[in-house]
Amino acid sequence: MRRSPPVDPATEEEIARTSAKLHAQLARHRQEASLLRRTWNWLDDRAGLRGWLLPIRRRRLPGGARWEYSTASCLLWLLVVEVVTGLLLMTTYSPGSATAWASVHYIDRSAGGGFIRGVHYFASQALLILFAVHMVRVLLRAAFRAPFELIWITGLLLTPLVIGLAVTGNPLSASIKGASQIEVEGSIIGSTPLVGPMLKRALFGGEDVGQLTFTHLYFLHVALLPLLVGLLLIVHIAQIYRHGLSAPMIHPTKGRAVRYWPYQTVRNMTVLAIVVGVVSWLAWRYGAPLDAPADSELPYTPRPEWYLLFLFELRRHFSGQWEFVATIILPLLTLGLLLSMPLIDRLCTVRTSAVLRVLIVFVGLGGWIGLTLAAVMRDRNDPEFAASRAESARLANRACQLADQNGVPPEGAAALLRRDPQTRGPMLFKAHCASCHGYGENSSNASSSDAATKTSAPDLANFASRAWLTGMLDPAQHGGPRYFGNTKFAHSDMIEALTAICKEPRGAARLGDAAVALSAEAALPSQAAADAQDAARIATGRQRIAGKLGCTDCHRFHEQGDLGSAADLTGYGSRDWLIGIISNPEHERFYGKKLNDRMPAFAENPQSPEGNVLTGEEIELLAKWLRGE
Repeated sequence: MRRSPPVDPATEEEIARTSAKLHAQLARHRQEASLLRRTWNWLDDRAGLRGWLLPIRRRRLPGGARWEYSTASCLLWLLVVEVVTGLLLMTTYSPGSATAWASVHYIDRSAGGGFIRGVHYFASQALLILFAVHMVRVLLRAAFRAPFELIWITGLLLTPLVIGLAVTGNPLSASIKGASQIEVEGSIIGSTPLVGPMLKRALFGGEDVGQLTFTHLYFLHVALLPLLVGLLLIVHIAQIYRHGLSAPMIHPTKGRAVRYWPYQTVRNMTVLAIVVGVVSWLAWRYGAPLDAPADSELPYTPRPEWYLLFLFELRRHFSGQWEFVATIILPLLTLGLLLSMPLIDRLCTVRTSAVLRVLIVFVGLGGWIGLTLAAVMRDRNDPEFAASRAESARLANRACQLADQNGVPPEGAAALLRRDPQTRGPMLFKAHCASCHGYGENSSNASSSDAATKTSAPDLANFASRAWLTGMLDPAQHGGPRYFGNTKFAHSDMIEALTAICKEPRGAARLGDAAVALSAEAALPSQAAADAQDAARIATGRQRIAGKLGCTDCHRFHEQGDLGSAADLTGYGSRDWLIGIISNPEHERFYGKKLNDRMPAFAENPQSPEGNVLTGEEIELLAKWLRGE
């Protein structure tokens, strides 16, 4: 018999320590497991948790697990995602026409806020898609047959509620897109015979979209519609647990029955993980859109969300008093047909029912796709719509930029763009100036090219810049269409004086110095660096204006010359100068009553602003925009 080799005492001691450590860990794990078990037992004694989970533990699938069954579970969890992200957004969102946009912008700029809002936005889109897929699957499987009629009916009744959640949620940002959409949807509701006007007033809280509209939409979105959805879901899920999944019951297969957990649950969680992953990526990569704040003065061409474009296209075929046929009657008939499918199925043969169900899906999907594509293609080929979309995107970016720089004013986000020269300037110019003045041949902000070709006053693009004044002091251009060719100054003494100066030695160079000096009077932000660099040349030009060029024979320039014969050149093109000439061109500082050529006074009475065409703020915005501020 062989004897074991002697063990080193140090090794024995190490083995003993390791063994003791393992025993201690095992004891601790047993204690923790026991603690969890005792906690679970304590909760079960008081709440009956095992009884709640018993249906899940006993639930079995007769034909085995299927990937196609995952749509229902995924829909339920997406609703949970919507509820959770919606509750998180409610902690910061402030409903109201003056506060909603600002709170949404704040959410977007806060840490994680934009991502949560993006998940809420894209999960709602995924919810609609999965809902459609689920209903089509249930219809094709005839999963509405007895005893599953209530599951089918409650599922169908969820359809308008889910769409209602999306429709009431879109305008809550108080953006121009959301406000325009709810205006259109309100007009659709208002076109309903008999009750339409009453329903529209109830939704709007008046005749037009306003503060009460957002309050009503918020109530519908976070309270009434979720409550109705929850009640229907309780009935829906209770029926599923009572009767089981309809598909394997109606169409039994040869597959062996398996437990729902874990076989089907793993499939459900896999599909849900993919959907949530895609939604999260979209939220992280793109985020939820935020258009410009709602303002009735801003241009916007409304369009519904992609899932309702088919309805927009269908309205084109039922315009006027028949619009309610497309928006009310046809959707109700479709919903009624689907609700009646259990009864219709009973009256038909198996083959006829199958053909009918396929036909419904084919016509429904085909109609939705066809009408949606028709609307998309029409907009894509419409240059005015494309320009409107580009302008909307520009306004949205500009509003966010202003909010980032200066914050949102207390009176509401709409003031951001109303006080912005880059936004309001072109609009004021188009409304009050473009009938006479042009603003560049290719300008899309202020006036159309067609309007520019018919202008009868100087083109004001780059007004008071060196290039603009160099052209004005060129005798060949001074009487041309860009400057005074279509005014009564087309053959003025100015052209003769300029022609004479150009014939002198270095005459053109002296006029160039005068143009640079006169442009410096404007102190344009875009020329600040050039003006600072050319200080000596500007001083020379000022001396020429007041001296040998003879400008002060007609014009006043600082301390030289008199007013009343021609426009004052002091501060020419500055903000104050522009505000003055726009307010009253017949003031002696400018043209006076004798020389003024048709230009109206937009603020002739500073003491009585209510009688003026433009307010002081509007004239200042116009002046700032013309100066490129």
